[in-house]
Amino acid sequence: MAIVNVCLAEIAKVAKIRSELKARRRLTQKELPKNMLKNNKIRFILAGLVAGAATSTAVAQGVAYPQRPIRLIVPVTVGGATDIVARIAASRLSQVLGQQLVIDNRSGAGGIIGTELVARAVPDGYTLLFAYASHTIMPFLNRKVPYDPDRDFAPMGLVGASPLVLTVPPSLPANTVKELVAMARAKPGAVRAGAPGMGGVGHIAAEIFKLVSETDITTVVYKGGAPAQLALAQGEVQFVFATPVAAMAQIKAGRVKVLATSAQERLPYLPDVPTFAEAGLPGLDVMPWQGFLAPAQTPHAIITQFNTKLNGVLKEPDLAAKLAVAGSDVLISTPEAMGAKIRKELAYFSRVIKAAKIRPAD
Repeated sequence: MAIVNVCLAEIAKVAKIRSELKARRRLTQKELPKNMLKNNKIRFILAGLVAGAATSTAVAQGVAYPQRPIRLIVPVTVGGATDIVARIAASRLSQVLGQQLVIDNRSGAGGIIGTELVARAVPDGYTLLFAYASHTIMPFLNRKVPYDPDRDFAPMGLVGASPLVLTVPPSLPANTVKELVAMARAKPGAVRAGAPGMGGVGHIAAEIFKLVSETDITTVVYKGGAPAQLALAQGEVQFVFATPVAAMAQIKAGRVKVLATSAQERLPYLPDVPTFAEAGLPGLDVMPWQGFLAPAQTPHAIITQFNTKLNGVLKEPDLAAKLAVAGSDVLISTPEAMGAKIRKELAYFSRVIKAAKIRPAD
C-alpha cells in the first residue's frame, strides 16, 4: 500500500509538470511524454522513491536487513591505509550481517568520483560509502564537487581515526614543539613544511600549525607521503605531518624524530611523545577518520540496524587489534554523533582553507 501511495503521489506530480510544460511550451500531446522520458532527473527521482518506499515497507514489516550483498564504495586505490581499514571492517561485518560487503574501489579526484556514485545511488541500504577525512576537505578544494557532503548522505557510524605525528630530521636543533615555533618566528618563511599531497590531511595540518602557532612557514607540496618523508630525511623541509604507520619505519630507523602527536592521549607505541596540548600548542587535534555513509533518505531502521552491528564488532578486541596495526584507533559512535562531527569539520576546514588562501581547483 505504501508503494502504491508513493507512486500515485509521484504520478500526480508528473501530471502537474506535464500540464505546466504544455501551457508554457505548447507541446503536443504526443511530444510531451517523449520529452519527459528524456528527463533523467525525473526518472531517477521516481526510481529512487519507489525503491526507497519498497525498502521502508519491508523494514517496517520486520523483514531482516540485509537480504542480499551490499556494495561498499571505497573512494581510494587498493592497498592504501583507508582501503586496508575498509577491508578489515567489511570482512567482519560480512560475517555478522550474513551478507557480503563487496568492496568496489572507485578512486580519483580526492575521493570525489566514488563519493558521487553513492550520493546518486538508490537509498535502499545496498550501496554504501566508506568515507574518510577528505570528505570534509575536498568540497573546499574543488569548485565542482557534484554533491553536498552533509545533506546528500546519511551517517551510519564511525570506524576509526588515525592520529598524526609531527616529524622532523634528527639534525634539526629543535627538540620540542616550542623550540620549533621559536625557530619559525625567528626566521619568517625560512622553516619549510612538507605536505604529502595538495589538500590532504597532512597539508591541512601544516596550515593549522601555521595558524595556531602564529608563524610564517613555507609549505611545500609533494606527490604523496613517501616523497615528503624522503624530502624530510634529506633536509629539504624541516617538518612533515604523517600518520604513525606511514612514518614508523623512519622513526624506528632513527631517520626522523617525533615532537608531538595530534591524539587526545599519548600513543602506547610512542609513550615518550607528548600530545600537542601537552607540548603547549592546543587546537591541533586533527585526526583523519573513517566511517560508513549511506545515500540521504536511507530508511532510519536500516541505519539503526547497521550501526548496532557495526558498534558490536568494533568492541571486539581482535578487530581493534587489526585496526591498530593498520594505524587506526577504534571510534564508536551513533549516526547522529557522526553527522555532528562532519558538520563541525566542514565549518572548521572552511575557515582554515580560506585563512591559508588555498585556491580551489576548477
